[in-house]
Amino acid sequence: MFKHLSLSCLLLVAVSSTVFAASSKGEKVGAIRDAHDPAFINSGSCPDDDVWPKHASDVKKFRAKDCFKTGPEGSIFLELKDDNSTFTIGEKSIVDISEYLDKDPEKGTFVIKSNIKKGYMGFKVNREEGHEASFRTGTAAASIRGTEGALGGNEHSFFGGLKNGRLHIESHEGRTLDIVAGETVFGRGEFVSLKLKSSGDLGFAKILNNLISDTTLSLEDLTAAAVKEDSAYQESLAANATSAAAQMAEVAQEKEDLKVPQVKYSSYDSLRCVANVSVSNVQKGTEARLSALMDGTPISEVSVKRNMPKRVNLRSGVHEYEFVVENDSGRNSVKKTLGCYPMKPFSVKVFGKKTETIQIPPAPPGVDDVIMQTLQFQIRLPEYDPSLLNKVTVRQDGKVILQERLSQIQNLDYQIPVELKRGHKNRFDIEVVHKSGFAVKTTKFYKVGE
Repeated sequence: MFKHLSLSCLLLVAVSSTVFAASSKGEKVGAIRDAHDPAFINSGSCPDDDVWPKHASDVKKFRAKDCFKTGPEGSIFLELKDDNSTFTIGEKSIVDISEYLDKDPEKGTFVIKSNIKKGYMGFKVNREEGHEASFRTGTAAASIRGTEGALGGNEHSFFGGLKNGRLHIESHEGRTLDIVAGETVFGRGEFVSLKLKSSGDLGFAKILNNLISDTTLSLEDLTAAAVKEDSAYQESLAANATSAAAQMAEVAQEKEDLKVPQVKYSSYDSLRCVANVSVSNVQKGTEARLSALMDGTPISEVSVKRNMPKRVNLRSGVHEYEFVVENDSGRNSVKKTLGCYPMKPFSVKVFGKKTETIQIPPAPPGVDDVIMQTLQFQIRLPEYDPSLLNKVTVRQDGKVILQERLSQIQNLDYQIPVELKRGHKNRFDIEVVHKSGFAVKTTKFYKVGE
């Protein structure tokens, strides 16, 4: 069963008398989420020639008055800024966004109007109170709310289909027709409404667009062809679903047969800053990924196609490393805290002159003659990291007065109170040893005058 209406009918839904606030010229009203070439965009108009210089894939946002064009196998996916309603422009199409109105800026409701000059497009407008979207082709116009489907047409023909929602059609003569989910309307000379399982599907819309492009087909021919194509399309969907299920089962079986690779830590070199690991359980003809994480952050990844030892570069300092090997079947990892101490020269800065003479008068009779001084020096490492040091030693006249090792070394600035002898050249030897083995020695002298 199908219903007829005259070709010049107008498809629309009643619009309230609310006063709309038009978007300002050039305002961005949505985003281009995806574009497959050939796909182009032009601002302000649809050029008549074939020269469209700007690719849609190079543009992130679109504006009112923008025009889109796609070639064979091309497509453009648009998303509105207000409620994420979406529009998909199919191949070999020319569509412009003729107008965008903020119906109620506070509620985020809108009215968007587009003109399908050629080809077809899919739509999914969310069911929000007040949202409206209208489409115009060469022979008809459609206005929808909260609907998902597809529309298309040219200067001679029109088609539309719904997955869900409702479309109210009204002719210039006042006759009406309600299109609901699962129905497709198309025509030439007059419109026909059919119950088709593929109604509103964008892939099926591509087929209908090709059908109405054939001007030799009568309305009866179009009707018969649409029914036949609907059956064929449903069969192809079922076949694809069966094939996809079989492929998923095959992949699942392959994953079940695929062994999880293993990684084992063996040793590391703190001076060369490398760790040695071995990868095993990599089956012939398969591939695994070996990656290293430092303190939870990935720092390297390599492909491994067989069981083999691998050398992984480390970073300067002490860090927690995780070595991970994985494939489609699973992952295995091992964690180690390792230190990397590359050989880098550093210096020790002793404050003051190398030899300092201090003039202090003798203490009065009966008073201890105690002379105190502060020995101050700074260890200057490129990384400014005390954990890179192995040992700090200070000697006074050959006797150790301070020695710190490894974790005892908490800073690089030292201020050590020392007692000096009168009438004697007090010698202080400072030795700093890096974990790489590199050592720096320096000397400081104090003389106490009478």
